[in-house]
Amino acid sequence: MAEKKWYNVFVSVEDEGKKAESQGGEVPPVSKPTVEEPELEQPVARVGEEMPSFEAIFQAFGIKEPSHGFTVYRAEELLKSVHLKNATPEIKRSALMVALEALRIPPEEVVQDAVRRDKALTQFEKIEERRLRELEQKKSEENKRLQEEMERIFNEIREKMEENNNIIKEAREKFHSWQEDKEKEEQRLSSVLQFFVSQENIAPSQQSTGRRRRANPPSEE
Repeated sequence: MAEKKWYNVFVSVEDEGKKAESQGGEVPPVSKPTVEEPELEQPVARVGEEMPSFEAIFQAFGIKEPSHGFTVYRAEELLKSVHLKNATPEIKRSALMVALEALRIPPEEVVQDAVRRDKALTQFEKIEERRLRELEQKKSEENKRLQEEMERIFNEIREKMEENNNIIKEAREKFHSWQEDKEKEEQRLSSVLQFFVSQENIAPSQQSTGRRRRANPPSEE
């Protein structure tokens, strides 16, 4: 069931007028307004910008004050005046009708002003909801692409890091292998050099190499 707007509770003046006569002449209610759906005449704030004021929305939908200037907001001011703020709803309503009659303003025009504004707000809400859905869909698709791009870049970086680690590992293994070969070469040199110089003249590195191999001295021919 569609939402029942506040202005749909209005009934015809003729039917209620008869009831009012039988109940002591109470002021009959205003007739149900017939107002077409307003159309957007100029752009209003887009999604992501500051939301516009209600007045800006009314202007965008071409809602203008009547020539007599008595809008629904003017009626609100009257009802909130110091003379009526503590009055009963019946007294407020009677005072409002008397004021409109004195100004020769049909009550229906005030009601229509309120209905037009309400419909404009509803129309704007639908427009913004549609734009919001479009924005959500657009940004969700963009986030999906960014996620895929991030995963692709992450995989590339991870592969590059693994490649770098493998290069480091290979270089370290080669260096350690060379160090072992170097030690063997130093031992080879030291094994011959010891027959030409005294131990005091052997370089520290050669002495340390000789000490490491003292347990297995080279055999003499």
